[in-house]
Amino acid sequence: MKRPFLPEITYMRGLCMLGVIAIHVGSIALLNPAANPQLISVLEILSRFSVPAFFFLSAFGLFYHTPVDVPFSYGAFLRRRIQVVLWPYLAWSLLYIIYSGLTMHSWDGLLPRYLLPTLFFGNGYYHLYFMVILLWFYLLMPVWRVIVRAILPHAVLWLSVIFIGQTAFNFYFAYFGGHIVFENPALQYAYSMRLNYWVAHYVWIFLLGAVLAEKYEVIPALFWRWRVVLTTVFALSIMAMLGGYYYVMNEWHYTLLEAIYTIHQLSPMGMVYTGAGTLFFLFYFQASPISDTARAVWEQLGEHSYGIYLIHPFMLIIVTAWMTKMNFAYTVPAVIALYVCAVCMSYLGALALTATPKWLHRILLGH
Repeated sequence: MKRPFLPEITYMRGLCMLGVIAIHVGSIALLNPAANPQLISVLEILSRFSVPAFFFLSAFGLFYHTPVDVPFSYGAFLRRRIQVVLWPYLAWSLLYIIYSGLTMHSWDGLLPRYLLPTLFFGNGYYHLYFMVILLWFYLLMPVWRVIVRAILPHAVLWLSVIFIGQTAFNFYFAYFGGHIVFENPALQYAYSMRLNYWVAHYVWIFLLGAVLAEKYEVIPALFWRWRVVLTTVFALSIMAMLGGYYYVMNEWHYTLLEAIYTIHQLSPMGMVYTGAGTLFFLFYFQASPISDTARAVWEQLGEHSYGIYLIHPFMLIIVTAWMTKMNFAYTVPAVIALYVCAVCMSYLGALALTATPKWLHRILLGH
């Protein structure tokens, strides 16, 4: 039986896409030596839940439409995922590599000895690594189905245990993993790129999405029952993220960049913030009244989030090039304007992609 459409999941995709663009705009804002710490805290700290949340949403969609108690064809699943993710990943990687070649006046990036590692590790451009991790999640789908089937009878207990293990794993490899050195250069490079393809960093959030999808018939009622706790934990997690951010700068004298590299989604407080933020916003979109205008905006952002994700770096390139030509500094108003322009232009670009010929549309957007 087909399960009902969930608009809150679409809205969540739109919100997470706004967060992803915020992170990338934050990286540009840091080019200003006098970057505003408060603005950076929003762009680079509070937006951090959005990347792991996309793994949550991916798992939710997969298990909501194909629960563990229905027949599953791994071959058919992979064929669909190759169309939706792999071909667009390869196409956009080549587009960004070609752009880099044009700007750097070098086409070495298209040589097999450089191109193959670039594609394997998601280094075609700064946002494409997400698709590599997603492809690994898809390749391991039979494993996730076995795990989800096993933990469902005691989901809260097992998700708590996995969360503790995930936090410990992420803490070690985020803060101490750099001390591990391999003599083999290829092995060392593969290890140094671990954040680009290790699904192990995001197993908990992926399984959380899967479990909630399997049990979603009772989830809204549980959210409402525990709404005060959910909201409180989310608020406390925000305080922990911001507190850590300002602490390392004020007490340890970290730079803004060092603070961002310390307080992130894989840190212990980042793990709590990711989980709490994902659940809170899912509850918010599910339970809160939304005006027709707001609903239309969230629907458009959510429905076109994939195209926005793929094209938004090009829009940032265009706007920042114009800002450089006009000698605009990355002040707070300029960065906010940059963000708004990037979102609007990326949305329009995503709309334009949907109007391309069908064959090109399937290559660039996967459907």
